[in-house]
Amino acid sequence: MKAVVVAPGAGRFVAVGASETETGGLCTVWESQIAPGMVGGGAHHHRGRDEFFYVLEGELVLRIGEERQTARAGTFAFIPRGMIHGFHNASSAVATLLVMHHPAGFERYFEEVQQLAARRGGSEEQAGLAARFDVIPVPASAQT
Repeated sequence: MKAVVVAPGAGRFVAVGASETETGGLCTVWESQIAPGMVGGGAHHHRGRDEFFYVLEGELVLRIGEERQTARAGTFAFIPRGMIHGFHNASSAVATLLVMHHPAGFERYFEEVQQLAARRGGSEEQAGLAARFDVIPVPASAQT
């Protein structure tokens, strides 16, 4: 399986809105705003999770494998499990991103990250949490 990127206006429009409960565990859908200069997701991959991105507003730099590309509003990307990916906002404006994870359950990762940050958990706890939720970081030496 390979990654797919669909440019704005090149895909089909289908209006869908669903949560983990509504999908019976099939997927998790979330929206996030990424501030200028912010890394929304450092280089990582998932062993058992596919990820879909849709840029609603602004633009982001997507890393998919070894490639980087600017994804402006309307861009869709599918990242199959096992593929290294990440994203950041290199622009001077806020970007809004819609993300879907398959299968569901990834929303609990964000809840636990917030709890960990609130109690100032250490890097060992962060690594354990990431591993539990199938977030496999790419070593810094492999991120260039």
